[in-house]
Amino acid sequence: MASLWLSGCKKDEDQLQGPVITISDEYLNVEGYNVGEEISIPVHIEAVAGVKRLAYYIIYNNANGTESGTPTYIDNTDYPTSLDEDVVFTVEANFRELVIITFDKYHKNTEVHISPENVRSAPILEFKDGIDSRESVFENKKLTVEGSITSEYDLESVTFQTIVDGTASPETSIAFSNPKNIDFAATVVIPKNMTAIVIKAKNSFGGMAVDTFKIGTVVDDDVSIAMEGGATAVPVVYAGVENTLNGNVYSGSDVTSLTYALKINGVYGPENNITIGDVKDEFAFSLKFNGDKGTEAIRITGMNAGNKTRATEFPVEKVYNKLVRFTNIQLTTEIGPGKNNWFAAYQAPHVFDINTAAAQQLMLDIALVKYSSTSFRIMPAAVFAAGTAYADAMAPYMVGFTNATYTLVTANRPAITPAAFDNLEWDGQMMEFLDAKVRAPVAQGGENYNFYKTNRRTNSDLKAGSGFIIGWGQWDPISNQAFGIVMVREYSVSNGVATATLEIKVPEVDNRTKYNPVSLFDYNP
Repeated sequence: MASLWLSGCKKDEDQLQGPVITISDEYLNVEGYNVGEEISIPVHIEAVAGVKRLAYYIIYNNANGTESGTPTYIDNTDYPTSLDEDVVFTVEANFRELVIITFDKYHKNTEVHISPENVRSAPILEFKDGIDSRESVFENKKLTVEGSITSEYDLESVTFQTIVDGTASPETSIAFSNPKNIDFAATVVIPKNMTAIVIKAKNSFGGMAVDTFKIGTVVDDDVSIAMEGGATAVPVVYAGVENTLNGNVYSGSDVTSLTYALKINGVYGPENNITIGDVKDEFAFSLKFNGDKGTEAIRITGMNAGNKTRATEFPVEKVYNKLVRFTNIQLTTEIGPGKNNWFAAYQAPHVFDINTAAAQQLMLDIALVKYSSTSFRIMPAAVFAAGTAYADAMAPYMVGFTNATYTLVTANRPAITPAAFDNLEWDGQMMEFLDAKVRAPVAQGGENYNFYKTNRRTNSDLKAGSGFIIGWGQWDPISNQAFGIVMVREYSVSNGVATATLEIKVPEVDNRTKYNPVSLFDYNP
């Protein structure tokens, strides 16, 4: 009997009518949707066996055809025989079709597909220069929010409204003549507690663009001074040349005075006038000053008609000094009067022969040396300590020496090309380049060569167009601290004599004298 009863029950289920979805024709036969529009469709379902689930999802167009979006499920554990729900979604640009499906208690299902004839683009609203907020504004001051609107379909209206104490004002129309492309400006007088200005654009099909210009705080009369881009510090000052600093001034009343002063070696200098803009309560400024190697900060001071004074200090993060450039440095391995073997960056006349080198032995940086009959190298005096072969090679060039200076001399570095060398003009710029292109790991665009911690003292592969690093610092433990770069402009070997024409760039500071106390060798041949 139990078996017969179950069989009969299954037969009854099969004979039951499946669920029926009813949607008004105005939602089924749609001429078009607007992108960004929120659609709400009332859905009525009848199911003799009870409604178990209502689900809906969107089919989108894509480059390969179509794809289905994430379904929304509305489940019912009490299986009502009648159900009313609203299907709600927002139209996206690649919308193709809405699918609504329902299941009854016995998993019978019914589907409805809704495909609008058109999916119309909404207007595109953009604020000028992408600026959609102000951190602070002054009470009772006029603020103008500007931007542009483009629309595929004719614009019907453009409006703005303010939000004060969380309440939206009535909309104010913005006039326009071109219905497809406009520049707009919305001007308001700022009251207390204003938080936003809302811009709305509607096209002839009801498509909407809405964007909000946000206001952080409304403040009393004051002077606000900001650097261009909102920077809070001056990233680099270039010593010895004219520097330019750009910024903006915002004031609750007309600015009556605007000046700047430079802090150099801990002391602020005199105030210098900055030109006030034609619109005196809000304007861009530009000041020019001669960079000094001791520059630490720039202070800008503004005063307005309300007797409010504001001084804002912008610290200087780095000061770059011009590299000292030596061109046409000609060295030879040949020894004799007038045959220059040595170069000294911080001692004029910068090149020395066998008769003049000993007197300047504490200032010498590198020499072009005959290491063997087939090897000619750039090396410092201190390389003599690297072994007998080096000591023997250096001895003819160090007659009369009692000290030997240490200089880092690297092999050729692939990153130091003639173009890269020519482009480097400032000490900080050079160090940023060396750190990024030589010291940094290969995966980050460098050569993974730590020139700060190597005690290399020879370049044995001289060739025109190759570049390498020289440096000064502590010998033991090795800690190179300052650096220069060398470019081989010409190189030749003839009859056992090598000659090289070098171009060398070094920092202005005398690093030879600075680091000799921690790197000098005694020399007793």
